Amino acid sequence: MKRIAFLTVAIVAVAAVCVSVVQAAPINATGKWGFQVTNGATLATGQVTFNQVGETVIGHAGHTTINGTMVSDTKMNAKWNGPKGAGWMTVYFSASGNSFQGEWGYNGKKADGQFIGKRAHSM
Repeated sequence: MKRIAFLTVAIVAVAAVCVSVVQAAPINATGKWGFQVTNGATLATGQVTFNQVGETVIGHAGHTTINGTMVSDTKMNAKWNGPKGAGWMTVYFSASGNSFQGEWGYNGKKADGQFIGKRAHSM
């Protein structure tokens, strides 16, 4: 009986360690990212630079500023403000932290488009 109890405790301990190793680490968005954004049939490309401190993410894409908050390990809710208006965006980072996708819209409106991005690696 003691042997069964010991084995049960050992299995539970090993399982707990395995689960903690498998869980994804929080994404750090800091760096340069290439992106494509759509608005209906219109496609635009560009580069955004993010700087993350804690849960706060500040980004710049040309004359557009992005102020975001990481609401989970891989999801960021943000507001953008630029020459063509202001609005919201929801960004979903991949578990690897090397790409993202999401949707955006103008303030007070439903989604107007989608975007994808890939981390730019320095050479």
